[in-house]
Amino acid sequence: MKYIDLNADLGEGCGDDLAIIPLLSSANISCGAHAGSEADIVRALQACKQHQVCVGAHPSYPDRANFGRQVMAMSADALILSLQQQLRYFQQLADATGVLMAYVKPHGALYNQAAVNSDLASLIAAVVKAHRADLPILTLPDCALFHAAKAAGLPVYQEAFADRAYLATGQLVPRSQPGAVLGHQSALQQSLRLVQTGSIECIDQQNIQLTADSLCLHGDSPEALQLAHDLSSALQLAGVRIQSFIGVFR
Repeated sequence: MKYIDLNADLGEGCGDDLAIIPLLSSANISCGAHAGSEADIVRALQACKQHQVCVGAHPSYPDRANFGRQVMAMSADALILSLQQQLRYFQQLADATGVLMAYVKPHGALYNQAAVNSDLASLIAAVVKAHRADLPILTLPDCALFHAAKAAGLPVYQEAFADRAYLATGQLVPRSQPGAVLGHQSALQQSLRLVQTGSIECIDQQNIQLTADSLCLHGDSPEALQLAHDLSSALQLAGVRIQSFIGVFR
């Protein structure tokens, strides 16, 4: 039997978290810097606890105005301080809810930049390791952050995106380009092909190989709930068991 983790970015105050969470095996929950109130975050944590969904911290650039999707010009010290504060804040909320912070996945521009910028990737890995020396990182396959986490001695897991198009390099098509976000059927087809064959068709119609422990869908998408439902059903009908990469079964 094949296994795949199914995750989504939640606690952002703009999606139907309570309906999506039961369909997932992992949830990347906002640390409050890019979106979401404390009530949104706690509500998502409580739902994950109820449905035995693995919880990850989802830190970002401190940029609520742009939903964390634009690169910010910050000194290394300022970014380190922000990330430390976000992880401590999230840890406090998780502890109060009785939920384990099981991994860290950066959000938005921070995530994308860390995939190609080795210095930024090393900074993030160092902050995560200082918070907890065995705390895993979830990131894109074979990217700068993947290698920085490995070099820091952290567990690292790789994800692909159900609803995003890819370049031939294996990087995501920038959201500014047409076709960057896939339609419903295309997302289902890409996801099933990836899980079954380890390959996808990128935006220029080349076939590329991708290694993924997890599939991510965006919780802020208008179609997120329907996609989560249909993807969960399609995977299970195809004989694929949905299981967190940390090892907690849904």
